[in-house]
Amino acid sequence: MYDLAPRNMKAQFNSINLPNQSIKLFVTLIDQSSNKKGLSSYSYNKIVIFKYSISIKNSHIVLNIYHKNSNKNHFNKTVLGSFVHQTADKYSVSDITINSIKKSDLDNLVFGFLQKDYIYSIYKKNSKKSIYKTNFKLPKNYISLLSSIYFLKELVTEPSNIIYPNSFVKRTLSQLNKKNLKIKTLNKENIKKIGLNCLLAVSQGSKREPAVMEFSKKNITKDVDILFVGKGVCFDSGGISIKPSGGMEDMKWDMAGSAVTVSIIKYLSEIKTNFSYAGIVGLVENMPSGSAYKPGDVIKSYKGINVEVLNTDAEGRLVLADIITYGCEKYKPKIVIDFATLTGAIMVALGQHYAGLFCNDDKLSDILYQSGQDTNEKVWRMPLHDDFDKELNSPFVDLKNIGAGRYGGSVTAAQFLQRFVPKDTKWAHLDIAGTTWKNGGDIMNNKGSTGFGLTLIADFINKYFKN
Repeated sequence: MYDLAPRNMKAQFNSINLPNQSIKLFVTLIDQSSNKKGLSSYSYNKIVIFKYSISIKNSHIVLNIYHKNSNKNHFNKTVLGSFVHQTADKYSVSDITINSIKKSDLDNLVFGFLQKDYIYSIYKKNSKKSIYKTNFKLPKNYISLLSSIYFLKELVTEPSNIIYPNSFVKRTLSQLNKKNLKIKTLNKENIKKIGLNCLLAVSQGSKREPAVMEFSKKNITKDVDILFVGKGVCFDSGGISIKPSGGMEDMKWDMAGSAVTVSIIKYLSEIKTNFSYAGIVGLVENMPSGSAYKPGDVIKSYKGINVEVLNTDAEGRLVLADIITYGCEKYKPKIVIDFATLTGAIMVALGQHYAGLFCNDDKLSDILYQSGQDTNEKVWRMPLHDDFDKELNSPFVDLKNIGAGRYGGSVTAAQFLQRFVPKDTKWAHLDIAGTTWKNGGDIMNNKGSTGFGLTLIADFINKYFKN
């Protein structure tokens, strides 16, 4: 027997557009730390993730990355790919060759590279969804996660004349693995018959009819381990309480909660899971018209709680109230996690770097927080308290749809939702208004939609269910 050195694994990327000149980048991943002098450090939040050196040899760019991969989380593993993409972009590289002894290291790097490379800009002439192409084969779970991220970004980015309730349904149905799912779509008549009156009220000002989509793991009908719920306001003008015109175009992505939810369902339907799951999204447009719901209206929710509308721009909580109640009644979940671009107030509190997490269970909250840290889809726990809840009380009706005054708006919105969560059900509400879209992109994503929420949940299920 001979002692053979391990065979290098290789990944190659080539520019899709023909470059004016050929610039090659050679990358070597070295699975060890190094005390070599002259190395640069790649740090994030003041923590060194890896060290590297860049040099030019024989007219080629050479990048050596020294990283000790033990005990690394998802972000620390995949950010190497984002860094390689950033380096390639900086030097206008046309061809990239990456060498590594470990296939797993290449998998992580390629995943991060492809996530960073993707941009959904199909309405710009001669633009493409990515800059580079590769024949490298990722593991099945990574392929499913990446394609679900792409789908999420696609839904969030499309304008509201392309993605509205009915077209959202059709596009989602075309993406799901129906072999592992039971899917049900409710039209306006179904919704009316069931009595989702709050959802109907929000939609009644639009010519576009509402829709509700339900999903569940095949052969599972109730007592599911987890239910995902998504707010799907495909365009939010504010209704009669109309928003200012500046920035209203961003309200095409007020359906991001539903996009996260269906992308999670897509991902889960393509991988093996040791838990049961279901999902539900409520799809509407909130528009001003002669038929629109109005401030002062009182609506009887599906739960039977009478809600007074004081502001028609507080519509997302009305949609969620009905589908949370209906989803919990039908699927009897142990855990509910809802996603919504619910309040501008959460951006005042946390900016664009953290989503607001409101939760009634410490273990659930702790694991979601840790998954946020490990994926860089960060969440910060916000308070739930009776002092805020009392602000929603009214001498005239059971519940108001906004709190008293301008302060604590994200908290009172969460308190509103909690009224519709069954008493003994573990629940987490993620207000993703600040993290859904970034014009300048972020460390792992190109400009526009960030795909926030999906990688977070992929990591969360591995931790919570030890999937």
